[in-house]
Order: sequence, then C-alpha cells, then structure tokens
Amino acid sequence: MPNRPKASRTASSISGAGRVYSMAVCATLIASPAAVWAQSSVQLYGELDTGVAYTNNVGGNSQYRLTSGTVDGSYWGLQGSEDLGGGARAIFRLERGLSVATGEGLNDHPAYVGIGTDTLGTLTFGRQYDSIHDYFQTFTLTGNTGGTAFAHVLDNDNANNSFLASNSVKYTSANYGGFSFGGLYAFSNQAGAFSDNRAYSVGANYSAGSFNAGAAYLHNNGRGNTTSGAYDSLTLPGPGNTVFNANVQQQNTFGVGMSYEIGEFTLSGAFSRAINSGVTDADTGELMPSLALNNYEINGIYKLTPAIQISGMYVYTNGGGAHWHEGALQVDYLLSKRTDVYLESIYQRASSGAPAVINTNDPSSGRNQLMLSTGIRHRF
Repeated sequence: MPNRPKASRTASSISGAGRVYSMAVCATLIASPAAVWAQSSVQLYGELDTGVAYTNNVGGNSQYRLTSGTVDGSYWGLQGSEDLGGGARAIFRLERGLSVATGEGLNDHPAYVGIGTDTLGTLTFGRQYDSIHDYFQTFTLTGNTGGTAFAHVLDNDNANNSFLASNSVKYTSANYGGFSFGGLYAFSNQAGAFSDNRAYSVGANYSAGSFNAGAAYLHNNGRGNTTSGAYDSLTLPGPGNTVFNANVQQQNTFGVGMSYEIGEFTLSGAFSRAINSGVTDADTGELMPSLALNNYEINGIYKLTPAIQISGMYVYTNGGGAHWHEGALQVDYLLSKRTDVYLESIYQRASSGAPAVINTNDPSSGRNQLMLSTGIRHRF
C-alpha cells in the first residue's frame, strides 16, 4: 500500500481548532471597512469566434472548413489590479488562446505583471504586444474591425499580432493632452549572445477630436535563431508560389497611420515597411534573398445602424520583385451587446510567380485566392 502522511493531531482537536480559527477570521472580516474590499479586483473575460469558410485555389482545389478566429482569435483570460496607495497600483493579465474548432490551446496571447499610476504610466514584465500593436495596428483593418483574415501578406509587419514579444519589459505612458508614447525591450535570454533574438520597439500616438495618428518602429536581431528569445521564426513569401519559415538576422519594421471620423464613418490610411536581411530557411538552413515588403492600405468603417457595421479595405503590397493586390469587405450584425454574427469576403491577386495567400489560409496554387466566411462571436 502507498505510504500516507501521519496526522499529528486527532480529528477532534483539529476540528475544535478549526472552529476557533474560522470564528476569528469571520470576526476580522466583518470588522474590516468596506474600502479594503475595493482595493483589489480580478476579472474573468474572453471571446469565442467560430464559423465556416470557403477558399478557392488551395492545391488546385476548393476548400470548405470550420474556422476558429477568422476575425478575432478565441481566448479566455484573467486580469486584475491592486491599489497600492499613493495613486499606484499593481496590475496583471493572463490570457490563453484556443481553437474553438479543435479545443487546442494556443500560446499567442499576453501574460504580464507590473505596476502603474495615472500620471506616470505603467511598467510591465512578461510576454507582451510590441509598439506596432500599440501605436500602429489600429489604423489597419486587420487591427480594427476586420481582424485576422484581413492581415497584410503573411502579416509581414505584425499588424495582426502573429508574434508577441517574449521576455519583455514594456513602458506605456499616461495620456498627456491626447499624446501618448511607449517602448518595449525583449531579452534574448542567451548567455554570451545578448543580441541574438532580442527585440526593441518604440511608438507614439496623438488624438485630437476626430483626428488620430500614430507611428511605430520594431527592431529584431536574429529572429527565430533561438527558441528562448523574443520572437519565433517568420513566414515569408518564396519563389514559385511558395512560402517558407525564415530566420532573419536583422529585421526592421516601420509603420505610420492616421484616421478621421466623419459622423458614423471612419476613414483610415496606413503605411508599413518590413525589411528582412540575412534570411535563411528555418528548415533547411538555405540562404534566401533578403526581402523588404511595403504595405499601403486605405480602409473605411461605416456604422449603418446601431446594430449593423460595414467595413472595407484595399491593400497594395510590393517587394522582392513581386506585388499583391488585396480587397476585403465585412458586414457585422450585433445580436446583443456581447454577441454578433459576420459575413466577409477577401480577394487577393499576386504578380506572376508570387504566392497568393490570404492570412490563416494555405497558399494558393496560382496568382489568385478568394475567401468567403461567415461566423459568430461571443464575448464574456
């Protein structure tokens, strides 16, 4: 039989002591002022997004599939804060992504802890979004209502948060008359190789009435070289209608965008440039050509009624001797404050010899790819 721990006291003595302790705790809590209870808070939250999609030109065939996260990645999370006094507070956030279709857990969401004030900003530590997310993403439709499938080619500028920065320290300022800024540094965690797969980013935003503008910069050394640094390998377009997982010795990404609200309509424009040099195939080690990709986007969001919203975009991407045209349209209908249904269409056309690949899909067998999708989202 297995060994079991020996009880040091009899059941009756434990029970008696427990009753005394419980009464003391209850008395203490009852006597505590109500303000103490308001100093800490923890919230459970999340979102589930699933639907059905049709995509053409996948290996020369049509594809029908159940989707998870066509607009937003499904996830659940915990976040909370504790009042430390003097205007300071401790904060934390823990999220975990998942596939509604398969139940598979996905490690593509933030986890951090930190401290902040309303006047000085916040300082956090963990796995976090970089400045592209914080100060540029919202001007693209993939970072706004369009979501995952509306990303630029292979999400080359990370506007769709395909990668979060691990091992990172991040500062986010308070809002000073409409102006805010921040930065992030992600450690390589490598002994004797301080810069191998490390990253840093900075960004700023300005908002005044109906006008909003932002800019961000992201730098990474040795992206994908290690499994314990800032980022994993990057997916890039290759020759002959192919894509490959790449390690990049140096990556620089710039993004700038602005938006303007006119009644129920918001018009936005965004430009980003992702420069990848020292590119090697992560699987074969083969040296590949360096690749710089430019993304030019214009998009609009119109609130037709309180329950119906229409969004559309056009994106032109070029680089590496190839180019891509991408157009998309989405209609979203609110069933309640927490539940909505959507219908969307995305079409992409690449230049000869380049892969057409709508984000979340397998590459097209030709220059064109069309995706039609419908789904439901629920937030809690």
